[in-house]
Amino acid sequence: MTPNPDTLIESVREIVTQRYEKDTSPFLLADLGTILRKRGLWTQVEGKKLRQLIEEAQDANLLIVRDKNSPAYVAVATEATKNIVEQLIERRAHATATIPNLDALPRSVLLAFCARQESGKPVFLHKTPPFKYQTSIPPNLDADQFWVIDERYRRPGLKIVEVNGLSASDRLDLQTRIAAWSRDNSVRLEDFYKIKEKKRGNALERLLAVQPHGVAEKIVIPGDIALILSQHE
Repeated sequence: MTPNPDTLIESVREIVTQRYEKDTSPFLLADLGTILRKRGLWTQVEGKKLRQLIEEAQDANLLIVRDKNSPAYVAVATEATKNIVEQLIERRAHATATIPNLDALPRSVLLAFCARQESGKPVFLHKTPPFKYQTSIPPNLDADQFWVIDERYRRPGLKIVEVNGLSASDRLDLQTRIAAWSRDNSVRLEDFYKIKEKKRGNALERLLAVQPHGVAEKIVIPGDIALILSQHE
């Protein structure tokens, strides 16, 4: 059934408004389209793209915001969120010329940027493999052994089961934060890539490797499960 453009715009306005009530990061047009299709609200009307319909509606609470340096990065904003979305997109554009490859980063590094921590406190990332993260530095370790990841660079609570499972907006936001952190702290992301390219050991070793300091020693894994994990790459 062909959707009525006016009804579609009303649905879009509601979805966009609710999204920005929860999250002020840019709401990508691609993610909006996915939501509309899942709800059965969107098919192309008269061959028009979603962006065209929004622009033609001339609704003050539905505004298209683009990254002039990346034509594929298109967000939709409300009148109230337009300025902050533009600022975030500009920050993304200037963060770095190279967008981090999330798939090539060790999982422990990704988790460090998503770990929950008390407000205002940083997360600490070991400078040596396997790059475990911690929410505090043990008294027996030197602070110089860690990189500090301040709150402004992190997305606390972002769940990463598989990188490919992240929404486009979450993926790009995480890339922007990691890129800004690496630039501001003179950290070469390429060094993380090289480590991941090396042989990663079996599944059991990888499971223990990504645990925060002091946790791996306390984990009790049944013998049969440990055997299965140790036999899988």
